[in-house]
Amino acid sequence: MTNQLTFVNHASFYITSSRSVLLVDPWVEGTVFNHGWCLLDTSTSNRALIHDIAARKLNIFIWYSHEHPDHFSVSFLTTLKQEFPGKVTILFQQTKDQRVVNFLKKTGFDIIECPAGTTIALDPALALTVYPFAEGDSYCLIKSGARFILNLNDCALLTQETCRAVRARIAPLTKRIDLLFTQFGYANWVGNPFEPGLRRRAAAEKRQRLSAQMRTFVPAITVPFGSFISFCSIENNYLNDYQNSAYTIRQWSTLSPETENVRFMKPGDTIDLNKATPASMARMSKAAVAHWEQLGSKASEVLPPEPPATAQAVRAAFMRYRSIIATQLPLLPYLMERCGLIRPLRIHLPDLRLTVRLSYVHDFKTLSQGCPFDIAMSSSSAVFALTNECGFNATHVNGRFRTANSDALVRFSRFFMPQNLVRQGYGIAHPLATASHLAAGLLGRLRSRA
Repeated sequence: MTNQLTFVNHASFYITSSRSVLLVDPWVEGTVFNHGWCLLDTSTSNRALIHDIAARKLNIFIWYSHEHPDHFSVSFLTTLKQEFPGKVTILFQQTKDQRVVNFLKKTGFDIIECPAGTTIALDPALALTVYPFAEGDSYCLIKSGARFILNLNDCALLTQETCRAVRARIAPLTKRIDLLFTQFGYANWVGNPFEPGLRRRAAAEKRQRLSAQMRTFVPAITVPFGSFISFCSIENNYLNDYQNSAYTIRQWSTLSPETENVRFMKPGDTIDLNKATPASMARMSKAAVAHWEQLGSKASEVLPPEPPATAQAVRAAFMRYRSIIATQLPLLPYLMERCGLIRPLRIHLPDLRLTVRLSYVHDFKTLSQGCPFDIAMSSSSAVFALTNECGFNATHVNGRFRTANSDALVRFSRFFMPQNLVRQGYGIAHPLATASHLAAGLLGRLRSRA
């Protein structure tokens, strides 16, 4: 059978034509974001997925939307290299730093770098067009046979205006969207344990976002995905309390004619793209909702705290971090802190009963007991945030921290802004692009204050 779509897990599916298989964002086993997330459905595995697509004896393509580990699974790529001797071609957006592309080239995969908005024909019946989005993300438009599939994955289309901008970008290729794949749950830290109202509002905002996307793109079928996870650490498990589930989204979607075409899929579900309609998928969707609801209602295993790092290890991690940032962004963090654009960050490490101050100007300092702090996290999480190139980003997503006041999250984010700049390819290698990016950010802040 050709022109089929098979759901894999979380944010992954694959499309089969007569000549090719296009696999999207495979994460099918293990934890991610520093052991902060696990899959709701743990029945899938790297080896089983590789065996499934290899058995079809077709050309294999993999598209990765971005480098978050719930989309870009290194363990899957490692197993693929070990288990599959055939040719695999990986598609990824063009980026300034080319870090992901260079990593893939070193592992021996064939790479296609996708220029923004340029259609890549994989075979006569299957094509992919990639569009970059904010924070290193991207979305894609897939043409399979006569069908168009828009995969927004994690792209935060927050407003109707943003949705219209995306609609305008894909309009030259199609006025019709047959399937829309989009995230439906919150996917980062949303408040401390005693702030459930923040999570209720975040869940509601996701539903409003989904509604805006459906109004703008008017898809024949909307498939919510990319949110089939559980916050699985003892430090973040409370974040599951008001998460949108397949059941709550399905119930919500029946309240309005414009959202009633929502259909869910579970691992292994396959549809014929030539024939799929909301009606033909109704029974499958009902079973999928029941599947996800059963998994979500079970008490998932909660990972225990990790062994603490030493105070010396935290200090050494910060000094290495500061040195790397100084090399990539000479004087910039120092000057920004001097000007008050970045403020020193005070982190409480409860497992060490210690509070420390991190500063681009004044280095590392241990503070006296009882001193006020901004962020509380385990010492191992602090080391991770400082040593991983996506450290802040992954920590914000995994939610393994607490804030001490209303300004703490902003202070936390701004302190690690240099890390995010380096991660996105800015720095001494691209001075003009860096200056332009910083100027645009500063102008945006000034406008928001006006």
